[in-house]
Amino acid sequence: AELFGVLKEATLAMLKTQDELGRYSTYSIEGEFNGWDMWARKYVILGFLHFHEINTDDKLNEQIVESVKKHVDYIISKIGNTEGKTKITDTSWIWGAINSSSILEPVVRLYNLTNEQRYLDFATYIVDEGGSRDGNIFELAYENKLLPYQYPVVKAYEMMSCFEGLLEYYRVTGIEKWKTAVINFAKGVIASDVTIAGSSGCTHELFDNSSVAQTYTKTRGRMQETCVTVTWMKFCLQLLCMTGDICFAEEIEKSTYNALYGSVNTEKSPRN
Repeated sequence: AELFGVLKEATLAMLKTQDELGRYSTYSIEGEFNGWDMWARKYVILGFLHFHEINTDDKLNEQIVESVKKHVDYIISKIGNTEGKTKITDTSWIWGAINSSSILEPVVRLYNLTNEQRYLDFATYIVDEGGSRDGNIFELAYENKLLPYQYPVVKAYEMMSCFEGLLEYYRVTGIEKWKTAVINFAKGVIASDVTIAGSSGCTHELFDNSSVAQTYTKTRGRMQETCVTVTWMKFCLQLLCMTGDICFAEEIEKSTYNALYGSVNTEKSPRN
């Protein structure tokens, strides 16, 4: 009950920050759709929709849905491949804009909630763009000739987020190609980029053939980002639900007892 109260308070406070155009963004209009702007807008949507799932106040839920729709409608009005719009793969200079393309997941979730075709159409557009301007990561996964660390972009957290979105897109559309791509990607990560501790990225937070790189005697920056661990775990949960393949349960277990718990500072925590 206490945690729910915190979440509700945060939701009510967040609703008050939406501007007259429907935007939730820390970027000015002149500087929007650049850098981490779309990534942050994605988490605004996810936060609202996840709270909506547990909230029983119908009036507040209606307010949340209308707010999110306005937020996404503004994005749709600016992003696309028609004249006057910006391609989603041009909305960030970071990692080929896979951070921006990861908005796919909440867009599909919004379609599931509203059944309004424009959201599914926008999701289809994102999938068709391939996730990155440096190469179509969805097609690469489907072709299954390269491992994830061999893709033209290798940022682990953001890439997994894109494939979470593709998984949600498959659930709605039933397009078997994309189910295959998601499973191929996940199995590729298991084959080459999960360490003995159950995380990825021994070169900062990048896919780097971590199953081998973990044995290097000299570290190359911060290793095995906890964001990667948690995203891998929830991605595996979705894969487990979709496929019933126990290997994904085993990956969650390994990550939980090693990389996740091992990242918690029990000695110098401010609470101690």
